[in-house]
Amino acid sequence: MPPPRRGGGGGLVIGLIGGGLVLLVVIAVVVFVVASSGGKSPEEKLTAAASSLNSARAVGLKGTFGGGKTLRGELNVTKGGRAMGPVSWNGDQVTVLSADGKLFVKADKTYWSREISSTDDPYYLASGEQWGRLDADELDLDFKTQLTPSALASKIRSARTSRVKPIETTWSGKKALKFSTFSSTLYITDEDDAELLRYEATTPRVSVDVTPKDSSDASSLISDMRTSMGELKDSFNGSARPTVDEWKRGGCNGDSGCTVEAKIRPPYDVEKPVTIDVRFRLTAGSLTGRDLGNCTTRITISGSLSEWASCRVTSSAWTSWAKATGGTFYKHAQYKVIGATSAEVQALQSGLDSE
Repeated sequence: MPPPRRGGGGGLVIGLIGGGLVLLVVIAVVVFVVASSGGKSPEEKLTAAASSLNSARAVGLKGTFGGGKTLRGELNVTKGGRAMGPVSWNGDQVTVLSADGKLFVKADKTYWSREISSTDDPYYLASGEQWGRLDADELDLDFKTQLTPSALASKIRSARTSRVKPIETTWSGKKALKFSTFSSTLYITDEDDAELLRYEATTPRVSVDVTPKDSSDASSLISDMRTSMGELKDSFNGSARPTVDEWKRGGCNGDSGCTVEAKIRPPYDVEKPVTIDVRFRLTAGSLTGRDLGNCTTRITISGSLSEWASCRVTSSAWTSWAKATGGTFYKHAQYKVIGATSAEVQALQSGLDSE
């Protein structure tokens, strides 16, 4: 009798043994092995994202910045820590420029009228947007140490030491890995050539989407910064508060004009030398009386001591008042502290050469 046939796979094989018919059931076992994809580990993807970001000339950050005074919008930060962009600052639409430890804001008259504490309307405020300088402490962010491409790359590298495993998720429609540490949360693309998608932190308080800038985009935004820095020659220091130390008597005995002179005490919290436009104004009879004219002069104070400022008011209002009634008049002083001198503007623009 011929031997029984063997099936090539699972199935039934029928054969005769001892003249009887025997049914043999052969069970084929198929084993599925999940093979490794051969891709990088999460730690290696973090390394790739850090390396990519560290080599960027600039990075775009879109979201919220800061704690007490929150910015919302998009800022571009260069590798040297210079930042600029349009944001909403406590509800006001402004443009922020932070560079070399100096903070400038471009905003309309409504914003500056609130920001500048003065009994008089600042005479130099125009109807459009103007650049003004604020104390750097107004913004509780240090872009150079906290949000440059290299600083963010350092945050990514720190996430490699976290014992918390990443979570598979999505961000902005992309597959992502979410890493959480004690002080920050990072989202990177879930791919071998990973990139940072989002950065959230408590110190400083930020929640931003991240876009590394290629060489062309970086060159364009740096060019925009250079142009804006050139506009700072017309800026004012909105945080500086000079005062009159002493008024000089005399100089106003005729109807042809009035020479006004005062010793001006410099703001205590500004860099020296400081340049100040001083506008003297006269009113008749009282502090809020009839306007008799004004004049403006510029002084530069190099140290902490007060300096004299002087100019002569010549106006038809003064002449008619002096000829008609004369009498008591009051002197007023207003100030425009220059936000950036020509030397400071040049230094800011020269700093961009290293970017």
